[in-house]
Amino acid sequence: MRRTALSLLVALLAWGCSSAPAEDTTPNNDGADGDINPPVAASRIAEFRLADQSGSRWYLDGTADTAATNLSSVPGHNAFWFAWSVFHPGTDIWEGEPISNATIEPDPSGDCTVPCNRIFQGCGGGRDCIPPLDSPTMVAADSPNAQYLADTDFVLGVLTSEGPRAYPHNILWWHEIANEEVGGDAYAVTLCPLTGSGLAFDRRGFVQGQTVRLGVSGLLYNSNLVMWDGETESLWSQMRLESVQGSEIGSPSPLRGVLEMTWGAWKALHADTLVISEETGFPRDYQRYPYVRGGADYRVNDADTFAPTEPTPDAQFENKDMVFGVIWNGEVKGYPWETLEAQSGARQGVIADSVGGRSLSIVFDLDSGFVHAFESQVDGTDITLSIEAP
Repeated sequence: MRRTALSLLVALLAWGCSSAPAEDTTPNNDGADGDINPPVAASRIAEFRLADQSGSRWYLDGTADTAATNLSSVPGHNAFWFAWSVFHPGTDIWEGEPISNATIEPDPSGDCTVPCNRIFQGCGGGRDCIPPLDSPTMVAADSPNAQYLADTDFVLGVLTSEGPRAYPHNILWWHEIANEEVGGDAYAVTLCPLTGSGLAFDRRGFVQGQTVRLGVSGLLYNSNLVMWDGETESLWSQMRLESVQGSEIGSPSPLRGVLEMTWGAWKALHADTLVISEETGFPRDYQRYPYVRGGADYRVNDADTFAPTEPTPDAQFENKDMVFGVIWNGEVKGYPWETLEAQSGARQGVIADSVGGRSLSIVFDLDSGFVHAFESQVDGTDITLSIEAP
């Protein structure tokens, strides 16, 4: 039964986007549940190589081994199935049926690119009620201030000119946005725990001529994070990839590449990585997953999408199944993890496909929680990738 707006707001304030979640329940972090924590053996990801027909070799995350250059990432990200299907109606699914063709219409007032009344307050205190991190303190992987992380926890990884950096889910459950400027590159790493979506953005591409600071608006649209920029105060939907309200309305969000996998896998690939210190300046327990209610872990509770969505989720997969989606050349395509394994008969592999008229390779290692898309071309030459075992 649809809840009233008042009861939904009460639920939001009590649980979903509060900086002090109501239930103090620690999730299982021992790797027993593969849907939440892949096996620690995922550290073996560093032993495998991607290879093309010329014999050039790369690590599975696209960084060069014997090859002259890294593989080029294709824009995309992971998300819970319910959210992907709601935000991308009518789009293609690899080896599946297109998502049910509902549409999201702009508000008749012209004030929002989505129905304005579907953007609702998610946490008390307004802007930055969930405090984002600005230039967070980074430490080495073996630092005592990184010991809050288990190898089975997930991170969002960024390769910078000054080396690899990891942005753990554990931190972003509580902060949702990390604003960074590294080696002259200004970016933000974002995570919406309610939609399972981790994305990175170029902070210099939101407002022409400015480097924006992104914050947590305290609002949600279809259970997804709505950000605000401190320069124009426009609202930006994380998964809709545009400004939904304000002076920048309709402007696209500048999506950039991010590599999502377990902490154990990321360390194995990048022993020199830096990672956000648990000393953030905020009193949070970064070993505790906060989204638990009624004794159920939100990440695997298919009955709980937090709030009703419009359109309703497509029914091809369970709500919390994971899907990796590609957004390229104006086209969108989803690759459900379940289908990757079922069609390939393995938990690791390479899928050759095309999106937006361009060839790409979907590389996956599900034991590491890693799925990513790369261009199937290097220096103007078409390549065919396969995985070499150690």
